[in-house]
Amino acid sequence: MKRMVLHVLAMIILLLVGFNNPLRSQSSNKYWVYFTDKGAALPTNRALARNSSAYQIALRDVNPRALARRAKVLPQDALLDVDDLPVYEPYLVHVQKVGGTLVHRSRWLNAVSFRLTPDQVAVVSKFLFVKSVKPVMVFRGRTEGGHVDEQHSSLQKVTSFDYGQSATQVQVINIAQLHDAGITGHDVLVGMLDTGFRWREHEALQTRHVIAEHDFIFNDDTTANQVGDASGQDFHGTLTMSVVGGYQPGKLIGPAFNADFILGKTEYVPSETRIEEDNWAAAIEWMEGYGVDVASSSLGYNTFDPPDSGYTWAHGDFDGKTSVTAKAAARAARLGVVVCDAMGNEGNGDGIIGTMLTPADADSIVSVGAVNFSKQLASFSSTGPTNDNRTKPDVVAPGVSVYGAFTPGPNTYGAVSGTSLATPLTAGSAALLLSARPELTPIQARDALRNTAEPITNDPRFPASPNNFTGWGLVNAFQAALSFGPIFSNRPTVSSSFFTTVVSIDVISNFGIDPDSVILWYATGSESSFSSIQMTFDSTMFYPTSGRYKTTIPPFSIGTLVRFYVTARDSGYHSYRSPAPITDKVWQLNYGITGIGESPLLPTGFTLRQNYPNPFNPRTVITYDLPHRDHVTLSIYNVLGEIVSILVNEMQDAGSYAIGWDGSNLPSGVYIYRLSTLSFVASHKMVLIR
Repeated sequence: MKRMVLHVLAMIILLLVGFNNPLRSQSSNKYWVYFTDKGAALPTNRALARNSSAYQIALRDVNPRALARRAKVLPQDALLDVDDLPVYEPYLVHVQKVGGTLVHRSRWLNAVSFRLTPDQVAVVSKFLFVKSVKPVMVFRGRTEGGHVDEQHSSLQKVTSFDYGQSATQVQVINIAQLHDAGITGHDVLVGMLDTGFRWREHEALQTRHVIAEHDFIFNDDTTANQVGDASGQDFHGTLTMSVVGGYQPGKLIGPAFNADFILGKTEYVPSETRIEEDNWAAAIEWMEGYGVDVASSSLGYNTFDPPDSGYTWAHGDFDGKTSVTAKAAARAARLGVVVCDAMGNEGNGDGIIGTMLTPADADSIVSVGAVNFSKQLASFSSTGPTNDNRTKPDVVAPGVSVYGAFTPGPNTYGAVSGTSLATPLTAGSAALLLSARPELTPIQARDALRNTAEPITNDPRFPASPNNFTGWGLVNAFQAALSFGPIFSNRPTVSSSFFTTVVSIDVISNFGIDPDSVILWYATGSESSFSSIQMTFDSTMFYPTSGRYKTTIPPFSIGTLVRFYVTARDSGYHSYRSPAPITDKVWQLNYGITGIGESPLLPTGFTLRQNYPNPFNPRTVITYDLPHRDHVTLSIYNVLGEIVSILVNEMQDAGSYAIGWDGSNLPSGVYIYRLSTLSFVASHKMVLIR
């Protein structure tokens, strides 16, 4: 295998000669067993009907977030198809009875990887429900192209953030402008496929929000090093994750530091070991079902252990349709995931015969090459085209002397080179693009990155753009985000006292914002009609009339729930709103209380929230949601169970409510508030301190 795991790993691996690989077996090898169907009783047509039992089965592996993302690219009646159904269990049992050891399942491929002996392969191949049996491609571990840099210079500009030595890499691709505009990756889920992640122990990562992680090598949920791992196993993944979204002001700030993360450990590091494609394919299938928006993979493959010949350009294997990883990457993109993958560190080709790795050859993904900070193509960066003559890479990003977090931590850092580093910078840019414009499809996101890139044509080998050396050019994250019209900061700012509440938000467009068009629309409680207030221009940012807008909410009682959204139009007649229309949500605040939240336009379920503030003296606010009209009783009890106040006892319409309570006539202590309807009961404790 030729991977973009860096020269620093090569040095680590030299210490690991003789390391015992737990995956190697002399008596059996890994094979993909492809099945003819998913059970005779299940459909063979593509889309699954919403009212079918098959649809309910498929839902077990695809969560609501994934369905919402798929809805950007698929019709509502085709969000799930036969490829989402699990592999038929009785077929697996038959193979296991022959003696096969199950490794990974793939719903998308309708296949399972098994450890089988040659005799077992002969038996399994004859089963009527088996379509084919093919060896799992086995890669010979070898580090390529990247290296640890002794020196790292930092380009300094005035921004709102202290990037430390990561300043150059984020400013060259215009990340800092988006951060200054309050766009930092909120509400975007980024999936990382790599060697492992020691994120809990490093200061730049331990405060990041990781919602799930899985080790596809040892099949557990620990992605940091554990017993059986090489000492450098989780170095590369920790590094790439930090480049996407690390956060330690004064040292390192990644593009999408406020994104959520899901981590897949797929790559086994030591040399002379077997690394299988099925780990990668299983990981991206899992991530897609979890609802990931962007997938970042600094891994690639082409060379295998004998007797496999491997994937070669000469054999036509880099057509986006041959390797298992390319097939999986392309399906993830078709389902709405922006997949960013490294081109590889195989060196520049001639622009006619590609040197790229797979799955960078996959269609509809963003394949990433590397340049230095002087915008020169890195000599190690792999080049296109694909075998079916598509231009690759799509874009390039800094891949020389990129600064990131090193293991073991907690405060170790360094500069590294390789397309492994250009890829997470691009994935972070894609995450910022989606946090500003969540409705974008993978093709729209890819084209935005391509079409706003700075062409790199400074070499006689590639005098025009796009080309098979630098693609469409150097990523410009700021212009990519602006390419669809106005953008807003990820969240408004709410500052309050007991007498006023002020809302402010950044609105940016390179066409210039029409100041009269910036309107805040608000409603109180469960009101369905929204009133408008024109926001006033407060300060300029980047372009005339772009920048901070603010307004004062009309006076209400302290704690009154105010739901609102903001609309704007630029001089090019492009309109947008915050929250983004695709979210079907509005912002919410409690009058007189600093802070911002968000909620659906109409609640989807009952909710009773913790009161705010808590502890309190003497006033507090209780908020709750009703999904439909119901009779509501909201009562306050002391610790003896005695009712001290009934705040609500009436029919209420569906909506979100905020009820203020003044405990000035009661002693300090613990009180209980209880919400009850005809179908819902909930209670919380609160503390009055006099």
